[in-house]
Amino acid sequence: MATSNDLAVNKKTLLYVGGLEENVDEKTIQGAFIPFGELVHIEMPRDQLTHHHRGFCFVEFEEPEDAAHAIENMNDSELFGRVLKVNHARSSSVAREGVWAHAGSWYEKSLKENAGEVDSMIRNEKNKTDQKKEDDSKVDSKKRSRQKEVAYVRKTGELETYVITEEAPSKKSKTES
Repeated sequence: MATSNDLAVNKKTLLYVGGLEENVDEKTIQGAFIPFGELVHIEMPRDQLTHHHRGFCFVEFEEPEDAAHAIENMNDSELFGRVLKVNHARSSSVAREGVWAHAGSWYEKSLKENAGEVDSMIRNEKNKTDQKKEDDSKVDSKKRSRQKEVAYVRKTGELETYVITEEAPSKKSKTES
């Protein structure tokens, strides 16, 4: 559903006026922009705490040609010692959406497209972690015991490998001797 401001934006009759000095009010804006054509509406957004305007306003003209004429004459002009920026206003729906408004959907789409790669990366990392834990446990067990690996070939030609674990000799305390 389009609001009246969205319609004005589409018709190019709504202007953004930025760089307003603190003492500027609706009457001052009306006086500055009325020479360019019939004004429909002036809106000055205000701070909720201080109730002062926020340094910009929106001016709506009756005709798009009047708005264009106002931009040509008022952009980069000076009002109360401040340089004004006057442009066509953008759609309010764009202003309400943040820069990251669609980041979640982009992330989900990217995740679906790269799911196979991500899964394999996760599995590889898990395997590395598991291998490291296994290696760490072998190191710990080697500290307590010695392992010997014995390999020999049986008469049938098969290679058999055995791991023989011997407990490390414990050190005798001085009181035992």
